[in-house]
Amino acid sequence: MTWKIEAGIVGGAALVLGGFLAVMANQQDTSRPDPVDHFIQSDYDVFDRDFKLGSTECAIGLASQKICMHKSPLEKELQVGQILPAYIPALGAEFRIIVETALKSENLRTVRYGQTLVLIDANTREVKDILRLNAPDFLAAQGDAAQPKV
Repeated sequence: MTWKIEAGIVGGAALVLGGFLAVMANQQDTSRPDPVDHFIQSDYDVFDRDFKLGSTECAIGLASQKICMHKSPLEKELQVGQILPAYIPALGAEFRIIVETALKSENLRTVRYGQTLVLIDANTREVKDILRLNAPDFLAAQGDAAQPKV
């Protein structure tokens, strides 16, 4: 008789646990942020400006991650809508930068050239958006200032 009672208790606990896990899994799906296909204000805001990393003065970077960004000659060549030429590498940005910025659409890759972040289509190498981190504010930082993205 005691086995039946214990089996009933274990079965009831398993049922309650299963219900709890189903509810939590459903909540996680709805609480996940939607991926975006452009840079947003929080992408610009996450970067530190004018800080010191050891003895090095950093104009832009992530102080907490010890990342200091320096200018690159490639930054001037970048334009929204262009296909990256073969001589410009399309290597992804540092992992910490990708983690700190907003979730992007699956087909886009965040690439960093000096003090500029670029979203490129992973298949075609087309530049979808540009964020110039050395700009004074988010509106000025956008690659296509004619159409602000907020």
